[in-house]
Amino acid sequence: MTNKRAIPLIAVMAMALATPAYAANDLTVPAVKEATVATPSAPQMPSTPSTPSVSSSSSSSNSGSSSSSSSSSNSNNGSSSSSSSTQANLNNRLVNVAGFDSAKQFTGYFTNLKRAVANGNRDAVAKRVSYPLAVNQADGKRRSILNEKQFLKEYNSIMTSKVRNALANQNVNDVFINYRGVMVGNGELWIGVVGGKPGIYAVNQ
Repeated sequence: MTNKRAIPLIAVMAMALATPAYAANDLTVPAVKEATVATPSAPQMPSTPSTPSVSSSSSSSNSGSSSSSSSSSNSNNGSSSSSSSTQANLNNRLVNVAGFDSAKQFTGYFTNLKRAVANGNRDAVAKRVSYPLAVNQADGKRRSILNEKQFLKEYNSIMTSKVRNALANQNVNDVFINYRGVMVGNGELWIGVVGGKPGIYAVNQ
């Protein structure tokens, strides 16, 4: 019994002695590779935008605008010159054709007459009439107003709404002038120099 158990034990020991031993340096650990970290590239600076060039068409447009402004300026100057010329002609005709001492004499008289009629100041209107005053009625009849007293008495029948409106709408710088004087409206009033001073000498109703 003892010999049967001993044989296998001897065999195991023999097998163990026959197995080659491994050296410690044979157990090499694989080297860990260094992780490669990518170095970030430097950020690129944005490129500076180039200065836009002024196109020739734009320059031409600006030149055109300047020319247009010059033309407009010249046009305005022309209008001013024309207006001055018209005023000078009016002033000349008031003196040399209608017989006023000066243009200012007429314009001052006209402004005061217009204001007096608008305000219903009959006395002031009466003082700006040359007597005898010829009144041509709408029915074709004609009568004469001899003095201020008669004019004030018949004021409403002389200075009718038609006559007053003609005076109110008349521009002092746009009057008709001839050797008889200045016409207001369509002839509702005629103003001239009588006895050296301006006054209404005829009313056409």
